[in-house]
Amino acid sequence: MGTEGRFGARVYLMDGKTVLVYQTVRRGAALNAPYVVDGRGKQKGAFLALTDDAGIANAVRAALSGTLS
Repeated sequence: MGTEGRFGARVYLMDGKTVLVYQTVRRGAALNAPYVVDGRGKQKGAFLALTDDAGIANAVRAALSGTLS
C-alpha cells in the first residue's frame, strides 16, 4: 500500500475560538477501511485559533501528508 490516501484529518471546534486538528491513518489496506486517530507513539494533533486560517490549512495539509507533529 502506498502512502497516497493513507492519512486523513479530523477537525474539531473546541470552545468557539479554538480548533483541534488530528492526523488520522487508514486502518487496513482496503479502500473503504476506516480512518482512526493516528496513535503511533503519541496522538498527532494541533490546537489553533479559529481565526488562524493559514495555520488551520497548514495543519490539515500536514495531517493529509502524514507529517503533523
